[in-house]
Amino acid sequence: MYKKVILGCLLSYIPILSFAVEDVSLPEVIRQDQRLNELKKQLLEQDPQIAPQQKQSIRYTIQDIVVEETPCFPIKQVTLSIKNNLDQQYQVDDFSYLIKTLNNHKKGIIGRCIGTQSLQNLVRYSQNELMKRGMITSQITALPQDLNTGLLELQLELGRLHRIIRANEQPSKLELNSALPFKENDVLNLRQLDQGLENLKRTTNRTLDIQIIPASTEGQIELNGYSDLLIKAEPLKKLNFNIGVDDSGSETTGKYIGNIGVGLNSPFHLNDAFNLNFSHSLDDFKKNRNQNYFISYQVPIRNYELNASFNQSEYDQYVAGYNSPILYSGKTQQSNLTLSHLLSRGSHYKTSLYGKAYHKRSQNFIENIEVEVQRRQTSGWNIGLQHRQYFGVASLDFGLDYRHGTGALNAKPAAEEQIRDINGNLRPSEGYARAPLWSADLRLNYPFQILDYPVQYRLSWKGQYAPKILVPQDRFYIGGRYSVRGFDGDIMLSGDNGHYLQQEMSFNSSISNTQFYFGIDQGWVNGRNSIPDNRHLLGTVFGLRSYYQGIYLDAFAGHGLIAPKNLDKDWVTGFSLSYSY
Repeated sequence: MYKKVILGCLLSYIPILSFAVEDVSLPEVIRQDQRLNELKKQLLEQDPQIAPQQKQSIRYTIQDIVVEETPCFPIKQVTLSIKNNLDQQYQVDDFSYLIKTLNNHKKGIIGRCIGTQSLQNLVRYSQNELMKRGMITSQITALPQDLNTGLLELQLELGRLHRIIRANEQPSKLELNSALPFKENDVLNLRQLDQGLENLKRTTNRTLDIQIIPASTEGQIELNGYSDLLIKAEPLKKLNFNIGVDDSGSETTGKYIGNIGVGLNSPFHLNDAFNLNFSHSLDDFKKNRNQNYFISYQVPIRNYELNASFNQSEYDQYVAGYNSPILYSGKTQQSNLTLSHLLSRGSHYKTSLYGKAYHKRSQNFIENIEVEVQRRQTSGWNIGLQHRQYFGVASLDFGLDYRHGTGALNAKPAAEEQIRDINGNLRPSEGYARAPLWSADLRLNYPFQILDYPVQYRLSWKGQYAPKILVPQDRFYIGGRYSVRGFDGDIMLSGDNGHYLQQEMSFNSSISNTQFYFGIDQGWVNGRNSIPDNRHLLGTVFGLRSYYQGIYLDAFAGHGLIAPKNLDKDWVTGFSLSYSY
């Protein structure tokens, strides 16, 4: 009782003590954030559904169109008319990329003499240009005409969707309406079909087969210019379950972390997903513990996706005291609401824009008495861009994000902004809670072969830049399995600015579904909150990944190569074992 009273007095009248104690909790807070980000990546990220590029028997360029032949006719102008253009949905200007190319005096066919073969080549070239833009059922033709006038007229018949046929009443009509960014009578476009297929497969374990077939009436009369969409889908598995254990914790709050997760697929028949995950240290459930709850809900709606999430983290740890250990504990809550919109997609890329609102609250306690000066409550918004690009078998992901804090939802300035000297004058801030922050990430995955042996190269880069000084929770940290491998993560380097680069090569083994890998990582931090000669890390790692009937194992060993003197460079090991159903 007396100990709590004394602590309460100290925390009330000696605020500087609270800042001195802050370093005790910070490593655990950062470690929890890193684990949470990894969990979000596993639950929320999905590879875009991009259909393979349409194969053409002959690929025509504009230079390949005209061949020498007789008879032939000099062309002065090429025009385009549109057939089946309901409600004037398309204008000729929408196809200016084609018409301008054909009418180009230097590279087009203007002023050149074309015959039957050249005309066929021109139609094939124009058709290929349409298919590159996803219009796979639209057709370009050259109607009978007098070319002696020098005028060549092409006709575009728009390929439209007649109806959507569900082979076994799956998916539901509600799921289709919310997933497909098109409707009956719309012009059929492969890019929109890709987006709809991605939305339908947003929930896991759904097998879909979509075919484009000729449209016909009930009397089996074929409808020119129209196609039907035939969808075959297996019944959806409504529930997912996973359980796992790893050693990503710390000695002070529990080395071994167990987690259990449940996912509900399409609960409202909107291709939506609800996920609940709970993790807890396994070393001691009552002493030196940490636990985390994470709840998320996501729903794709045509070219949009809405995501809401909430997480709560708690931890206890005992710090050496004068007479006996002192209990230090903390709790953090964060809510996020994100809306993303598809900007553009093609046969080899996808680009999305997103906006996010967030609110975060954290508290620290000593012997269950709150350290009020360490209480943090922040709100703000993010805006960002995400892009995926395919280069043959290689894939490249790039993300750019800008974050800025606000005073919404009773957000408070950081305590570091309110430090005063003995005369009561404000001192220069040691960190801003609402500071703007730029961050970016890049990932490359490139499979190839060495002497006919499958090899995969992975690159992962992440960095941030802060124009103003950041509070400790917002700084960039390196060292550990989530940034620069080869270090245990108990001590990390930090700064307002920084980046890390992970490079990895993996090789298939003779053991089924098993890969061996090795990698080398490096990281760098800078800014006013970094320490000179404590800004660079280099480490290496090797391990194996194996998957068998829902069981996934990742085991590794690493070693630090370059580090400051206060960081241990000895061998470290780690593992992650999980089962999904």
